[in-house]
Amino acid sequence: MRKKETFWVIGTISFVLILILGIFGIDGLKSDAVTDINVHDTYYVIANIHLIIPFISLTFFGVYLIRMLHRNFKNLTANLIFMISDITLILIFTLLISFVNSIREIPGSTEYPPLSGGIVENAGNGWNNAYNILLIIQLILIILLTISGIKTGLNYKRTE
Repeated sequence: MRKKETFWVIGTISFVLILILGIFGIDGLKSDAVTDINVHDTYYVIANIHLIIPFISLTFFGVYLIRMLHRNFKNLTANLIFMISDITLILIFTLLISFVNSIREIPGSTEYPPLSGGIVENAGNGWNNAYNILLIIQLILIILLTISGIKTGLNYKRTE
């Protein structure tokens, strides 16, 4: 890794650390720190580390996407860091899709046994839209990973 790339990695880590301290504070970095999220009548208690990891991955993804496109896929280290952050984002979106899928109601489904004695039809809700949006985002991430892998491989073979 060249000196300039080391500065970019250290700068990105510093930027992420400052933002995390600004959002969660010093107490938010403790191992037992949690965040409460209220969805309808349910409270989801999430450890802050489960919010910090996607934030770190998203920041590295954004910084190195710009660096990779600016250098036209010529910087091997920036490409590899981008691909690692892209893979972590794909895994995070897989977990989010699984979570949203457990919440959403499937349109046209019937509750059984019906609580009121009749047939209850679910008309769907906003979680179905969130599910579709997350799937589209994940597809875009996979396409970006494929393109960056192909371009990196082509550029890496040219330099040898």
